Amino acid sequence: MKLCQKCGQSVAEDIATCPACGGEVGDGIKYIDEYRIEEVLHEGHDSILCRGVKEGDERPVMIRLFTPQSAVNEEVAQRLKRELEELKKLPAKNFVSHQEIRRSSKGLWYRVSEWVDAENWGEVARTGRLRDYRFAFQLFSKIASALAILHRTGHIIPHLILNDIMLVKDDEGAYDVKIDYKLSRFLDPKLDRPGPMLKRLLACHPDIVNQRPLDFRSDIWSLGKIFVELLTADYEAFDHAAKIDELSLPHEAEVLLKTMLADDPALRPRSAAEVAETLSRISDEEIQKAETRRIELASTSTRVISRIRRRQTLITILLILLIVTGGIAWFHLSGKKEKGEALLEHYANQYARSVAFVVVEYWLKEDKEIVYRSRAEGTAFLADSDGYLVTNRHVACPWLEDETFSAVVHHLKQQNRSPGFGYKMLLWFEGEKAFNRSADLLDTAEMTDRYFLSSAFSSDGPRRVTIAGVAKPPIQTRRLVMSPLRDDFAVLKIDRVPEGLRPLPLDLKLDPKAVPKLSGVITLGFPLGSRTQGTTVNVSVTGGHVRRTFEDLLQVDAAFYGGDSGGPIIDTRGKVIGIASGVVSTLTPGLLPITTPLWNMALVQPITKAASFLQDLKADQVKWNGILDLSVDDKIKAIAKIALEGRWADAMALADKELTQSTDPALVMAGAMMHFCAGDLKGARRLFVQSVSLDPENGLARLMLYIADWITGAPSVQISRDELLALDWRSPSEFMGYVCRVLEGLVDEETALKAWESGSERAWLHYARGLTRKSAGRWADSETLLREAVLAADAEAWEYFLSRAKLEEVQKKRLDALKDDGRRAEYQASIKAFMETVRKDRLAKEGRRSELAALRAHFKESGRSLEGRRETLEKIFEKAPDNGEALLGLAFYSAMEASWERALERARTFLKRSGRQSAGHMRMGLLEAGILHYTGKREEARSTLEAYAVATRDSWFKAVGECLLGRRTEDSLKKEAAMRPENLITLYTALGFWAEGSGEKQKAVDYYKEALESLLDTWYEFEFCWERIKRLRQ
Repeated sequence: MKLCQKCGQSVAEDIATCPACGGEVGDGIKYIDEYRIEEVLHEGHDSILCRGVKEGDERPVMIRLFTPQSAVNEEVAQRLKRELEELKKLPAKNFVSHQEIRRSSKGLWYRVSEWVDAENWGEVARTGRLRDYRFAFQLFSKIASALAILHRTGHIIPHLILNDIMLVKDDEGAYDVKIDYKLSRFLDPKLDRPGPMLKRLLACHPDIVNQRPLDFRSDIWSLGKIFVELLTADYEAFDHAAKIDELSLPHEAEVLLKTMLADDPALRPRSAAEVAETLSRISDEEIQKAETRRIELASTSTRVISRIRRRQTLITILLILLIVTGGIAWFHLSGKKEKGEALLEHYANQYARSVAFVVVEYWLKEDKEIVYRSRAEGTAFLADSDGYLVTNRHVACPWLEDETFSAVVHHLKQQNRSPGFGYKMLLWFEGEKAFNRSADLLDTAEMTDRYFLSSAFSSDGPRRVTIAGVAKPPIQTRRLVMSPLRDDFAVLKIDRVPEGLRPLPLDLKLDPKAVPKLSGVITLGFPLGSRTQGTTVNVSVTGGHVRRTFEDLLQVDAAFYGGDSGGPIIDTRGKVIGIASGVVSTLTPGLLPITTPLWNMALVQPITKAASFLQDLKADQVKWNGILDLSVDDKIKAIAKIALEGRWADAMALADKELTQSTDPALVMAGAMMHFCAGDLKGARRLFVQSVSLDPENGLARLMLYIADWITGAPSVQISRDELLALDWRSPSEFMGYVCRVLEGLVDEETALKAWESGSERAWLHYARGLTRKSAGRWADSETLLREAVLAADAEAWEYFLSRAKLEEVQKKRLDALKDDGRRAEYQASIKAFMETVRKDRLAKEGRRSELAALRAHFKESGRSLEGRRETLEKIFEKAPDNGEALLGLAFYSAMEASWERALERARTFLKRSGRQSAGHMRMGLLEAGILHYTGKREEARSTLEAYAVATRDSWFKAVGECLLGRRTEDSLKKEAAMRPENLITLYTALGFWAEGSGEKQKAVDYYKEALESLLDTWYEFEFCWERIKRLRQ
C-alpha cells in the first residue's frame, strides 16, 4: 500500500491516480513530518495505521493517521491530547503507550504510539494453543488482571473488543498481553461506521442494547464475550451461552463464563480482579478432566459420523420399513411411560444403599437437670466420595426450627438462668441394624434403649458423623417469600465411607424452572421414621411427578411423611434434582383453625444451592454448623471487659480459648477483632476469612480483611478493595465501601470527616483518616483523629476497640520519641486526662444505650399506630441527634400522617447535613421534591428536582429524577427497575407520589402497588406506599 500525498487515501502500489481526490499518487506519502512510513498496515473509514520510524531513531512506532472523514479538527485534537495525558498514568507493562497527537505539515492529524510487535490472534487460534486450557486460562487471567488495573483508576472500556487486546511474546517465548485503551473510541459521535467486531458488540451487549448506565460490570460482559470467541474460534456468534455449552470446560470455568455473560449486571462477577482470581484457581486436575471429556466426545462424534455414512446406503430400505415403523409407533409411545418407570426402579435399587437414616436428639440442661428434650428423625444421602451427605437443615439441626425450644431458651434467659445446649446425632445406612423393637414394650424413650448405637455413625462415637455446615435461613421478608423453603439444606460428614457405597450424582447444572412438568421422579427415605422400620434400616421408595416449578421450589405429587425429609429426589436420568423438604399445609377455617398437611402435595428444595454449598466445603471454606452456644453473649462480654482495660493480648487469649469450644459466628468475629487490636494481623485475617465464609453478607469482616491487607501491603488487598468499591447504595454494607474509598484516598479529608449519618459512622471515618495519617508518619494528626473516633464510638462497638488500640499504638510511638523528661511527663498527663474523659463519656453512654435499646424494641413492636411509631422515633432522635436513620424515618412518618410542613422540615434538615450521597440522602431528595409537588409548589418542586438531577452522581437516582422531570420515559426504566427490588421501590414510590400530587389517584395507587411488589418491608417507602393507598381509597 501507499498513501496519496494530497488527501492521505491509501491505495495499492500499482495505482497512479487517487480515487478519492483525483490527484496523482506517484510514490505516495513516504514521510509524515520526521517519521518515515515503512508500511501501511490497515485502512479504516476514519484512520489509517502505519508502521514508521523517526529519523535518527531506528525504533519503530505506530502512527494512526486520521482521515478527513474522521472529523478530527483542532477541538477534537485538543480533547485527544488531554486524554493522552490521562493514558500516560497507566502502567506501560499492561497498556499501550501513546506518545503524542500532532498535525502534520500537510494538515493531517496523527497520533504516535509505541510499536508493539503483537501476535495475530487468528494465527494463535489456528495453532491450537487456545485449546490448551492451561494456556488459555493463564492468558485470560492476565487480561482480566490488566483490566482490573484500569478499573482501579476509575476508567472502563464499555466497547471492549478483541482488537483492543494485543498478544505479546517475549524473548523466552512466554506470552503476555497489553490493552490498547482509548478514552474516546468514537471521535465523532455522529459517525456510524464501526468495524465488524465493534458492530457485533454494539448489537448484542445487553447493557448497550437496553441503554443501561455502563460500569465495570459492562466491561466484564465484553470480556466474557472475548473469552468465548477465543475458546470457540467463532467471532461472529451472538448466542454465547450456547457456545459455552458446546465446550467441555472445567465446571468453575463454565460457571464463570456464564455469569460474566449474564444479562443482569448484578449476576456478573463484582470485579475483573475476581475474574482473574477465579481463573487462576482452576486446578490442573480439573483442566485434565475437562480435556479428557472433550477428547472422548470428539472420539464419539467421529464414530457417530462414520456410522451415519455407512448407514446412508440403507435409506431406501428404511423408507420401505416406514410403514412397519408407523405400525409399531403406538406401542413405542405406550411403552415410553413404562421405560421411565423402569429407569426409576433401576436407580432406586442402585442408590438405596447410599441413603441413610438420621436421628437427632437435643436438649437444654441446667446444672444436671434436663429442662427440655426433643428428637427428630429424617433422611440423608451420600453426595460425595469424601464422606459428605446432604439432608435438610431441619433434620440436621431441628432445634433451629423448634419454636418451643426457642421459647424455653428465651424464658430461661429472662430469669437470668444459663441453660446449656447439647445434642446427639446417629446415622445408619441401608441394611444396618438400627432399631430395638422391644423398646416399645418397655415404654422407654432413651436413645440407648430404642436404637443400636454400636452400628451407628455417631456425633460422639468411634465412627464419627459431624455437621459440616448448614444454610443460614433468610430473615428478610422478600427472601422468605421468594424462597418459601428458606434454603432448607445441610451437609453432614462421616469419617469413613463404608465399602461399596456410591455417591448419588447431583445435577450441578440444574435450572429448577426448566424441569419438565409431569416428568417422573422418585424419592428414597423413611416415611414415619422408625415407626415403620424393623430392626434394620430399610429404605422406602416413593414415586411421583413434577407438577410446578419455581426458582427455589419444586412441587411434586408424591406422598411425603415425617422421616422422608432430607431424602434425594431422583429424575429419570438418575440425577438428584432436589431434597424432599415438606408438604403443603392448609388452614381449616373456623373458631379454632386447624392446620392440615396435604400429604400428596410435596415440596422439594432444588439441589442447586446445596450443591454449591458442598463445593465450598470441599474447597475448605468454613461454614456455620448450626450448633448453638447459648453462653456466647456472656463470653463476648467477658472478652470485651478485658479489652476495655487495654489488655489486648489477654482478650485475644481468652477469645482463642473460647473458640476451641465454639465456632459461633459472633464469637469468631470477636476473636478476629481481638487479634487485630493485639497487632496479630495474620491471626486476625484468618478469622475474618472464616467470618466471611460463615456469613457471606458480613460486610464488616470484608472491610477488616481489606484494612489488614492495606496495613501490611499484601497482594490480596486488590481483591478485597475491588469487592468493597463495587458496593453501592443498594447494599447494607455500602458504608464499608465508603470507608475503603477514604483509605484509598478517593475522598478528600474534609468531605470524608463530614460524611457520617450516625455516631458509629463518625467513629469509623475518623479511624480511617487516623490510619492514613499514621501511614504517612503524621503521628500528631493521627492521634487527634483517633481521639475523636474513640469519643464518637459506643464503648461496646468494635470501632471503639479498634480506635483505642490504634490510639495506644500511636501514643506509645510519640512517647518513645520524646527525650525530654518534662515533655514526656506533660504528654503522659494529657493521655491520662483523655482516658478520664473517655471513662466519663462511657458511663454517660451506658445509661443512654439501655434507654435507646428499649425504645428501638418498642418501635419494632407489631400492631402499633403510625402516631405511636413516630413518637418513639422522635424520642430516639432526641436522645441520639446524630442518628440519620431516625431523621429519615421521621420525614417519612410525617408524610404518612399528611403533616407536610413537618415532613418537609425533617427532609431538609437531613439534606443540610454535608456528607456522602448515601441511599438515605438520595431518597430524601426525591421525597422533598415530591412533597413540594404534592402541596402545589410546582415551580419550586421542579427547580429542586432540576438541582437534584444535576447534583446526584448515582445513575439510577439521577434517572428517576430525570423521569419525574419528563426527560426520560417510564418505559426506559421499567426493565432495570424489575431487576433489583431497591430499584423497584425507589422508582415507583417516586412515580406514585408524583402522580398523586398531579391528581391522578388511580395511577398513583397502581404505582404504589408496584412498589409494594419489592417486598422490602423494612424500608420506610414500603409503609409509606401502603398508607398512601389506604388514604386514596377512603
